[in-house]
Amino acid sequence: MTDFHVVTSPSAAGSLKYAVERLGLSGDVHCIMDDLRLGPLASERERFLFWQGLSKGYGDDDLDLTMHGEEDVFAPWRILREQVISGGPHRVLIWASGSGADYVFLRMACHRLADTGATLMHIPVPPRHGLHAVAVHTPQSLIGFARDATVVPEGDRRRLAAEFEAIAVRPELLRECDGSGHLRFRDLSVHDAFILENCSAEWRLAARVAGDVMGKCDPRNGLSDMFIHSRLQHLIGEALIESEGQRQGLRNYRVRLASP
Repeated sequence: MTDFHVVTSPSAAGSLKYAVERLGLSGDVHCIMDDLRLGPLASERERFLFWQGLSKGYGDDDLDLTMHGEEDVFAPWRILREQVISGGPHRVLIWASGSGADYVFLRMACHRLADTGATLMHIPVPPRHGLHAVAVHTPQSLIGFARDATVVPEGDRRRLAAEFEAIAVRPELLRECDGSGHLRFRDLSVHDAFILENCSAEWRLAARVAGDVMGKCDPRNGLSDMFIHSRLQHLIGEALIESEGQRQGLRNYRVRLASP
């Protein structure tokens, strides 16, 4: 029996791989490579187009970056399914924090892996310094959390899979957990006022604005620099802020509040 440790972010996967290779954690690490708090979930094509639009101008070169670089954005799930089904039975350990992204991740895992015959296990990852993310923990801490893994019973698996189906058909493109751990569906513009608060009448490098926003935002639902970049482009288009320089990479242009 093989343990598959499944996470969403490359940084979390890197910490787990270190724990496996250097600290004796048993199993293989699989990264979904996705931010499930954002974008459509029901259509692979629509999800690809969403990330393509969100990442426009994010890179430092002429190539727009997407989460996966190609249209099969659910390929990591298909690869995981094939590995889990092959030579089973296996255990799948789902590492999930209290963020909105991981709320969806746990349910999507139950949906995608329901018929694989694997034993699904949930590893609840607590916050660190208030931050809800697997990636903020050290490999040593992750080994300790692995001891808290609990089996997801069949009835709970079906319920969580059904909850994912209900989430996936919602029209909202942003999903966040509130302080009580309940999922809330929001418009992409919900943080625009907060982003504007971190701009000033003086020119500032867009990367510095993004850094301030990331440092001050809700620690349960962190905002990525790619998301902030996309909202800056929207606010520029709405003439709420002005820009100077080529808007290709956060370090290549400056922004300020639009003149009254």
